[in-house]
Amino acid sequence: MKKITVVSALLFSVIFYAQEGTNVYPFLNIPVSARQAALGGDAISVRDYDVSFVGVNPGLMNIEQDRMIALNYSSYLAGSQYGTVSFVKDLNEAHLISFNARYMDYGKMPRTDESANIDGEFGAMDASLGLGYAYQFEENWTIGGGANFVTSKIDNYTSMAVVGNAGITYYNNQSNETVALVFRNFGYQFKSFNGLRENVAFRVDLGYTKILDEFPLAFTITAHDLQKLNISQDYNNNGQEIGWTRKFADHLSFGAEIFPQQAFNIRFGYNVKRGNELAVLDQRSFAGLSAGFGIKISSFRFDYAHVRYHNSSNVNMFGLTLDLIEVGGNRR
Repeated sequence: MKKITVVSALLFSVIFYAQEGTNVYPFLNIPVSARQAALGGDAISVRDYDVSFVGVNPGLMNIEQDRMIALNYSSYLAGSQYGTVSFVKDLNEAHLISFNARYMDYGKMPRTDESANIDGEFGAMDASLGLGYAYQFEENWTIGGGANFVTSKIDNYTSMAVVGNAGITYYNNQSNETVALVFRNFGYQFKSFNGLRENVAFRVDLGYTKILDEFPLAFTITAHDLQKLNISQDYNNNGQEIGWTRKFADHLSFGAEIFPQQAFNIRFGYNVKRGNELAVLDQRSFAGLSAGFGIKISSFRFDYAHVRYHNSSNVNMFGLTLDLIEVGGNRR
């Protein structure tokens, strides 16, 4: 009864205040780490040492992440630069807190007038700073929430917002299964670019992760953007109207990790929506696929991901995690 009450309160309170939007702060939906990118880009139910995931699901915080810090970086699409930072601290008695930050620097662009005359350059960037809290109750359940200050700057124009994430995670240690429900990017833009307030890109994600007993493999399935039934294009690359099976599949992303919880991992992923929308007619572009690996050396863990967007656009992402407790030789 207690679990039902908590979940219901979380669900109704978040939906009541949430807004649906797709036009402002889209960088909040970029994968927070090389590992998440390699697993299809939307994974929210990987519960282990990886502190990066708490940036999208604060309900994944656990004592394995105590005093771990993760840095991730990517030279993103069109020459932009993207990076994230995450840190978790165990407060004991099932209470945990986190810090996370991310930025997107779009670089310099030519400033032009309505006649296409160039008048110098201008820059653009997005940034987010956030704090999170999680509480583990009834052994297998963790509930978490976080608030983020978000700002975006385009030339001389600036906008600001407060955006939140909330998640609840069920973790079964005996069966090695994790189920997570996350409400992302709900909030309020209190300063707009030009006086017209915009909605943030609110989304609801549901994830499931299972580590197999008989084979060294973990797989994860994520149903993303559940706040909206139809997230697909109207027509496919052949000009045909998209049917309900494609609309259903576009909500899914998949990931697999070989040798989970070991010092060396190999990862693969597929994002159905990205694969469908960025496919090239009559060409094998492998859009939507991703792959990567992770390796632990002493107190450090290095992660790498290669994400396939298009024949002409790929993204490489790098991550580094440092265990501050293990550096001091105190990790059990």
